[in-house]
Amino acid sequence: MNASDIAPYVGFAQRKGSVLYGADRIAERRKQALVVLVDADAPEKFREELKRKCGDAPVLEVECLAAATHRDNVKAIAVTDSSLAAAIINLTR
Repeated sequence: MNASDIAPYVGFAQRKGSVLYGADRIAERRKQALVVLVDADAPEKFREELKRKCGDAPVLEVECLAAATHRDNVKAIAVTDSSLAAAIINLTR
C-alpha cells in the first residue's frame, strides 16, 4: 500500500489522538489497536514480531510510512478509531 493512499486517514487519526506510535506501545495496548501499519522497509524480523504481538488486529505494510505520518523514523503505528481503521482496511480490498 502506498503512503499517499492512507495519508488523509492517518492525518485525521493523528488530529483525533487515535494513533499509537511504535511497536512497544502497540504491544502494550494491543486491544485498542484496530489496524496496524508497518513500514515496508522495516526489517523482516521486526514485522514478524509485530504481527505476532498484535493479536487479531490486521497488520498492513505501507511504503514510506514516515511520509504518511509526517514524522521521521516511524516504523509502526496503530489506529484506534473504528471508522478510520475501517476506511484504511477498505483501501486494501
